[in-house]
Amino acid sequence: MRALICSEFDGPSSLRVAEVDRPEPAAGEVLIQAIAAGISFVDVLMSRNKHQNKHEPPFSTGMEVVGTIAALGPEVSGFSVGDTVAALVYEGGHAEYVCAKAFEVFALPEDCDPVQTAAVLSVALTSELALVEKGQIQPGETVLISGAAGGVGLTGVQLAKFHGARVIAAVSDAAKAEAAKAAGADAALIYGPDLRDRVKEANEERDVDIVLDPVGGDFAETAAHCLDWDGRYLIIGFAGGGIPNFAANRLLVKNRSAHGMVLGYYRWHKPARLAIAAKVVFEAIQKGALKVPTQPLEDLAAVPDALSRIENRTMIGKAVVKLN
Repeated sequence: MRALICSEFDGPSSLRVAEVDRPEPAAGEVLIQAIAAGISFVDVLMSRNKHQNKHEPPFSTGMEVVGTIAALGPEVSGFSVGDTVAALVYEGGHAEYVCAKAFEVFALPEDCDPVQTAAVLSVALTSELALVEKGQIQPGETVLISGAAGGVGLTGVQLAKFHGARVIAAVSDAAKAEAAKAAGADAALIYGPDLRDRVKEANEERDVDIVLDPVGGDFAETAAHCLDWDGRYLIIGFAGGGIPNFAANRLLVKNRSAHGMVLGYYRWHKPARLAIAAKVVFEAIQKGALKVPTQPLEDLAAVPDALSRIENRTMIGKAVVKLN
C-alpha cells in the first residue's frame, strides 16, 4: 500500500510517499481502508519530533481518518467488515490502510460527509470537549476564540454557535477575519494592543465568559484580561510558540479559572465521553452547523506542502487528503 513516511525528523519537506506493507489488526483493533484523512498541526509536530507522543521512524503521519472496515482483529465486537467509520489513530493515518483501536472508532451516519468528517474529526472533538466538558458553555454566553481561522478555531466558532453562544473571533489578518465571519463568528478582530477594548465593544461593553485558545503566545495575556466574572480560560495548545503564565491573583479576584484540555485524556481515560462528543460532532455536520472550509488533496504527495502552510500559518481552514 502507499503511505506518507517520516524517516527523519526534518519537518514536512522530508516526508516521502512510499510502498509499505499493509498492517494487520491486533487484538482490540480494526483495519480501516481509508477514504480520507485529516491533515493537522499535530502532523507538523510529529515530523519534527516535537509531538507529546514519541514516534519511531519510519512511520506515517496522520491521526484522523474516515474509511470502511476491511478486517477485524480478535476481541472486537460492535463492528462488521464494510462499516463506514471515523477513527482517531496515533500515527499511520496518511496511508491507504490503517489500524485503529476499536474504542476510538465511531460509526459514521450515512448522511455525514466523509471528507468533511475526516478534515475536522480531531479538532472538532477537541473544541467540543473543551467548550462543553471544561468550559461548561451555556446558551447566551460569549466565547472569544484565538486562531479562529485554523482547525480548532473554526470548529470552535461553529460548535460554540451550535451550543447557542455568541462568538468573537481573534485572528492575524483580514483574510482570516473574513473566514471566521463566514464560519459564523458574530465579530472578527485582528490582534493588536487594543484588543480588549475592541472585544468589549463587540460584546455590548462587557467581558467574555470563555476564551478558547489554541495559540498561546502574546495573545494569552491580553485575552486573560478579557474574562468576565467566573470566566473560563481553555488552554488548547501553543501554536503561536509562547507558553503563557497566568497570574493567580487575577484568577482569584474575579472567580476565574484556567483549564488545560488535551484530547488524549479522553482517548486514554474516558472513551465513553469521547464517543458522546463524536455523536455531537456528527450531528452538527449532518445539520450543516459544522462545515469548515476544506482544501481536499487528491494525492498523498501533496500533503507535505499542506503541512508547510500549516506550519507557516498561511493555511485557512482544514486540509484533507482523499485516499480511495
